[in-house]
Amino acid sequence: MHSIREKKDYVCLEDFRKVANKRLQSSSWSYFAEGCDEQFTLKENREAFKRYRLRPKVLRDVSNIDLSTTILGERISWPVCLAPTAVHRLAHFEEGEVATARAAASIGSAMTLSCVSTRTIEEVAAVKPHGVRWMQVQFYKPRKQLENLIERAEKSKYTALVVTIDQPVCKQKQRTLEDGKTPLFTAHAKPVNISSTNIDNSATWQDVKWLKSFTKLPLVLKGIITGDQAKIAVEYGADAILVSNHGGRQLDYLPATIDALPEVVAAVAGSGVEVYMDGGVRHGTDVFKALARGATAVFIGRPIIWGLTCKGYEGAKQVLEILNAEVENTMALMGCRNVNEIEPSMVVHEDYYRQPTVL
Repeated sequence: MHSIREKKDYVCLEDFRKVANKRLQSSSWSYFAEGCDEQFTLKENREAFKRYRLRPKVLRDVSNIDLSTTILGERISWPVCLAPTAVHRLAHFEEGEVATARAAASIGSAMTLSCVSTRTIEEVAAVKPHGVRWMQVQFYKPRKQLENLIERAEKSKYTALVVTIDQPVCKQKQRTLEDGKTPLFTAHAKPVNISSTNIDNSATWQDVKWLKSFTKLPLVLKGIITGDQAKIAVEYGADAILVSNHGGRQLDYLPATIDALPEVVAAVAGSGVEVYMDGGVRHGTDVFKALARGATAVFIGRPIIWGLTCKGYEGAKQVLEILNAEVENTMALMGCRNVNEIEPSMVVHEDYYRQPTVL
């Protein structure tokens, strides 16, 4: 097992959240932490996990746990990856995304670099030259900017593109507007890979088709939460789908991703398209629940920001180590020696136990 912690005051991801809340400027905390409107979706992402119950198998030889798996044909040490999150130098001025990349490399996680990062594509690539490294893109204007991002990612040996498709416009958060606060972007804490964040709200599925023709990198379409849209994604050449509601940051009253996940998995069954999910993952049991409900891997975002805020590279690494140890412990207690032994029947909704028992 990996070392869980270096200091006794950080024993779970929630500990990092509490400290980060105190250390970050209020405007930066608001930017990273809050959801939109009434923040229902933000809260639901977490609350939904609590409605699922575990059904372990006992007396199994779990003396050797193997957490490794593959995503798009590439092997990773465990099924937890880093979601694209923006402007890491707001959380850790000295290194930002470079610290994040180092942390991901230390534990064998795949990292997705946000196109709105504060360190360059090339700087992050230099940290982890042989690891699983993906690049997030959006349909920004001008189109040449997107082309440039992809060309640089290809040259720096990023191995997939994560295409955010659920944000035709930027949603301003209600509480941020009420407080009159916006994140403070300085010369060292602003996007460095793109010159414009002007979203092309005329983009359609045809643009995904164009993207497929423009690059040989596999496409992971991020932001799908329904089966019908997942089927369209398959038709237009998606190699994988990341079930995501944007962390509750864009549109409120969307379903929690752990609830939406099986519908998407069922819709693409037999197509060879992999399905991942993000949103609300905070514990090892959350990871297990997502895998049992059909995810090949899960992605985390905010917890890495908390770790960076608290202790830079060491904090981000410790967040991953804590979660890794929790996943390994959960696997053992559930009677699973590897991810292939996780079965859908091992996780049920709480309503399962409210039904009449037939003897």
